[in-house]
Amino acid sequence: MKKMAIVGAQWGDEGKGKIVNYFSKDFEWIVRFSGGSNAGHTIYYKDKKYVNHLLPSIMPNSNSKGFLGAGMVLDLEKLVEELSILESDFPDISSKFYIDLEAFLVLPWHKEEDEIIESMRKKPIGTTRRGIGPSYTDKVSREGIKFYYLFDESLLMNRLEDIYYLKSSYYGNKLKTSISEVYEFLIKARNRLEKLKVNYASAIEMGEVFRSTSVLFEGAQGVLLDLDFGTYPFVTSSSCMAHGVSSVGFSTFELDDVYGVLKAYTTRVGEGPFPTEIFGEEAEKIRRLGNEYGATTGRPRRVGWLDLPALRYAKIRSGLTGLVITKSDVLNGFDQIKVCTNYEIKGKIKDTPSSSYDFFVAKPVYKELKGWKNTSDINFLKYLSFIEEQTQINVDYISYGPKTEEMCSKNHLILNIDR
Repeated sequence: MKKMAIVGAQWGDEGKGKIVNYFSKDFEWIVRFSGGSNAGHTIYYKDKKYVNHLLPSIMPNSNSKGFLGAGMVLDLEKLVEELSILESDFPDISSKFYIDLEAFLVLPWHKEEDEIIESMRKKPIGTTRRGIGPSYTDKVSREGIKFYYLFDESLLMNRLEDIYYLKSSYYGNKLKTSISEVYEFLIKARNRLEKLKVNYASAIEMGEVFRSTSVLFEGAQGVLLDLDFGTYPFVTSSSCMAHGVSSVGFSTFELDDVYGVLKAYTTRVGEGPFPTEIFGEEAEKIRRLGNEYGATTGRPRRVGWLDLPALRYAKIRSGLTGLVITKSDVLNGFDQIKVCTNYEIKGKIKDTPSSSYDFFVAKPVYKELKGWKNTSDINFLKYLSFIEEQTQINVDYISYGPKTEEMCSKNHLILNIDR
């Protein structure tokens, strides 16, 4: 049975939620394997918009089920909120979701820490202030709370007391939330999840189930925000690549396909290097036409031309086997389209960055291509062919609007091209 991963091939916000939603009807399980409520995956169903920050992007009316893996950090307040929104339109949908007992939790303290630490930085890195970084920090420093603690109240309280003792040593009276408030928050969230009939299981228990059926792994953010291989320190706190499926007990060798999702141009939210960034009237036009504002934060996204060296880097880092291009329609009507084909780094031309350092010092080398009237224009097909030629990877699917059904295969596009 097919196993496929979908990851962001740029700096996130490529439209992965819609792409996962499009494919989800063909898979029994949709698995989120990393990230937290700092991800925003937008889907449309019958012209209504849903923004999932934690829930896997299943098709609401399908038989697909969702699994939230151990590589995630869960904000239970947000999780309950998302489930409640879906429940109002799709009663009992919560019973389609399973949470790994090994997943870590975002505590109210983590959000306070995020605010404190970001305000103390000489140069802020542009976090979403959702507590993601501090939660992953506690995971690594062995001060975290796993989901299964919620079902042993004595163990939970003991852990919270130990954690608060350490945090109060760090922050003094800057933390406003008490131990009892965090405890009550977690127990209340647990009870609400149980009332919604959400399921709990470990990847060990689910391993045989997953391997006997079809699974679609849904990544968060993008390869260039990966903790290990992104533009550090301007990155997220988890794995954004297909390798993150290991947190669900899988190997990338078990994947049949890894699709990278990219926009027809490039965007980035927050601070950090962005070699192809553009400014002024042209940037504002793309931002307006593409509605480039963060699904999680509402922040205006920085915009730039398509960056092929970065895409080659993503291909190698995440083992991409195919591409899905989104926001193709946003560039409709442009006379000329710029594409970055290479980087100039310290006087030398490079096709592919050697490490994430190269993004900080790169000067883009551009090629201009003819624009297109619409995605049925032959010039758009030439644009796709240019990407394929330059990256040696096929663009298999094209998204040309926000709705799930506004997708087609490249073969369909070729058959309907205006010649």
